Amino acid sequence: MSGNWVQQIPSQSAYWMNKVLFEVHHNDGHLKRYLASPEQYLAAVPMPETLRAAVRDNDIGAMYLAGANPYLLRAHCLGLRISELDFVTSLKAIAQGDHHG
Repeated sequence: MSGNWVQQIPSQSAYWMNKVLFEVHHNDGHLKRYLASPEQYLAAVPMPETLRAAVRDNDIGAMYLAGANPYLLRAHCLGLRISELDFVTSLKAIAQGDHHG
């Protein structure tokens, strides 16, 4: 199977991560709350701590491998002003097997 998901059907954790990526950028006030305290914003989201840390730290490669929707991930990076170079470098690293997150 090609694509970014390890499983054929995205996991519950991937669902919650994608929900966060969507809500942060599409619901009034969510981006402000997320930027003020990513830790607090993510506290109630039922994700494993490693995935919560990946979202909090904007670990693009880890989020992609965990099943982030590529369009939501790209929009998240644009919304947080993560550079194109950082975005592409992160994806190239996982494509080459260099990701350690």
